[in-house]
Amino acid sequence: MISRIALILAAVALASPALAQDGERKVDVAPYLGIDQVVVAPIQGGGDVLTYTNVIAGVTASIQTRRLEASADLQYAHSFGWGGDLSDQDVISGIVSGQYGLARGLTLNAGGLAARVRTDGLSGASVRNDGYSSQVYAGYVGPSYVTRLGDLDIGLSYRLGYARLEDDVNVDFPGAPLGNGFAESTTHDLMGSVGVGPGVWMPLGLVASAGYGREDASQLDQRFEDEWARLDATLPVSPTLALIGGVGYEKIEISQRSPLLDGNGVPVISSSGRYVTDEGSPRQLIYDFDDIIWDVGVLWRPTHRTSLTARVGERYGGMTYSGSFIWQGRDKSFALVVFDGIDSFGRVITSDVAALSGSDLDIVRNPFTGDFTGCAFSTTGGGQCFNDALAGVTGVNFRYRGVAAQFAAERGPWGMGIGAGYSQRKFVTPSGETVLVRGSRDQNWYGNASLTYRVDSRSSIDTAVYANYFDASGNRLDVLNLGAFASYYRLVTRNLQASASVGLDSAKADDLDAVINAMGQLGLRYTF
Repeated sequence: MISRIALILAAVALASPALAQDGERKVDVAPYLGIDQVVVAPIQGGGDVLTYTNVIAGVTASIQTRRLEASADLQYAHSFGWGGDLSDQDVISGIVSGQYGLARGLTLNAGGLAARVRTDGLSGASVRNDGYSSQVYAGYVGPSYVTRLGDLDIGLSYRLGYARLEDDVNVDFPGAPLGNGFAESTTHDLMGSVGVGPGVWMPLGLVASAGYGREDASQLDQRFEDEWARLDATLPVSPTLALIGGVGYEKIEISQRSPLLDGNGVPVISSSGRYVTDEGSPRQLIYDFDDIIWDVGVLWRPTHRTSLTARVGERYGGMTYSGSFIWQGRDKSFALVVFDGIDSFGRVITSDVAALSGSDLDIVRNPFTGDFTGCAFSTTGGGQCFNDALAGVTGVNFRYRGVAAQFAAERGPWGMGIGAGYSQRKFVTPSGETVLVRGSRDQNWYGNASLTYRVDSRSSIDTAVYANYFDASGNRLDVLNLGAFASYYRLVTRNLQASASVGLDSAKADDLDAVINAMGQLGLRYTF
């Protein structure tokens, strides 16, 4: 948790724009209504041609004033299925992120996300109207405070997070998650630091920090608690290079209650595919880490636009490796993060939402479903990809290691966004767990790329490609999902826009036949 939060804060501090200066004000709020006609035709894997109509209401917003900086892209869609092969659906999707300056040094931060995920065993695959899906909601709010007292830099922050999964689960599907499905959780993160920069009192710069994190999850009344304190030092060895290191203490406990057993001693599974909690069972400690932590590394900052941090140390009873590379250009940005921590779906998704910043977030939506394709891009460095967090949703805590990268750029009429990453989840479960074996692990690879071109003042072209491979543990399905689409947009009048899209989507799960669909869309949108 410490390394993940620290890397997020480092990226935001370097790459995010400050709140607008006095007198600067940019407000663009655009509510809209729309209607799309979509057809999905099978190329491989059988099935019928599916047709549905989406009725859409949404809003996009970009706000930058003296105190407020915010970005939002929210959409509600009701999908009317034609014939008996598709049921009607309500889908809420989008992202909102903002920060408000309450007073000098005091900022209120908030954000949220709504999306859909597959819950029919095809983890990581794109959501289509012919598959079971669940609605995900995540959000956070909390203040942060930074000030200077003499030579001392002081920082405080608190974050309240919430994540929820609303079900539409096919528990009979091969590989569908049973028992350890995520339901909802509430998280608290409190941090404080005080430090002095290099060369003020001594050649070394020193920062003392401490924090407390807690998550309460409904699944088996699970509880996560993390208490830590550490002292970090920075020793410059040149104008652009410094040696860094830290030592501290950390205590992590994860506990839960037992599942309710039936007359045969088998855990009871609810209709939503989750364990039923035995409320009378004692709380069981399933993970207990209590030890000294340390790390050493380098900090390279050749310009105010570029920063590289690399650390190696000992934590969780073994070696850990983390780092980040952040580069902010004039109209482009790049970020690479290597992470290692003890995490959960609830903590990962709220941390990812909290990593968003800026008023220029670009969310690429799938024109056939209305969902965003997994990444929010930003040329000012406040973007984030959610593909990895939304793949393989589980209610179990895990050792979370991996790498994530994102690039965004604008040049003339062109816009580009690329996101890619890899992660490994090693599960923390009690001995004898019936669904996930203790120490088993999932792996996930993902990639998204989008390219936009403004043909003229009235028309534009969007293209996107995506790939996700989820390597599941146990008897769950390994899933490869590939897809691409292209859309053409044309202003008919000042407020009315027409669109046309074509695309391909494929999903291959273990020994099941690959499913490949061709898709087409025609739509109208009226912006107020």
